[in-house]
Amino acid sequence: FLLGLIYGDVTIPISEIFHPSGVYAYILLNIRLPTLTVAILIGAILSTSGAVLQMLLRNPLVDPYISGTASGGAFGAVLTYLLLMLNLPFSWIIYFQPLVAFFTATLATLITIMIGKKSGYLGLVIGGVLVSFIFSSLVTVILSVMSAKYPQIPPLTFWLLGDISVVGWFNAIILSLFAILLLYFSLS
Repeated sequence: FLLGLIYGDVTIPISEIFHPSGVYAYILLNIRLPTLTVAILIGAILSTSGAVLQMLLRNPLVDPYISGTASGGAFGAVLTYLLLMLNLPFSWIIYFQPLVAFFTATLATLITIMIGKKSGYLGLVIGGVLVSFIFSSLVTVILSVMSAKYPQIPPLTFWLLGDISVVGWFNAIILSLFAILLLYFSLS
């Protein structure tokens, strides 16, 4: 957390971290603190979701990558870029992307569960790895097609690795409300 406050496009001296003034105060209070708060909240949401997934599937080895959930979601997110071939505006993708990614992540998880029900505890893990490889292969195929057909689109591989953009306090407050709701429902 402290390194996140210090390092960035502008390096803030340690003395300015505890007593910020001038431009350092603006960077620290309006850019770095809300962005780091969002990063911490995202980590809490992801870890809670992983624990819930392990509890629901009754398997301590399961995580979103083993269950195929992550690769299914990545497939859905990348699949929405194929909407460009239908001449839909690029700005529309951001509205469809979360829904398609959620649907394909859920589909991948359900396929893994169906395989696991037929073959038991270890079958769940093996089925999840199989589903993960299938969806990851489809992501690779789509990335290859998209980069050849639309070179003006930013590299999707970098996008799949994840990025936390600079956010303000409004986004941090909204995300904290969602995080509190998720923690409440997961504990009850």
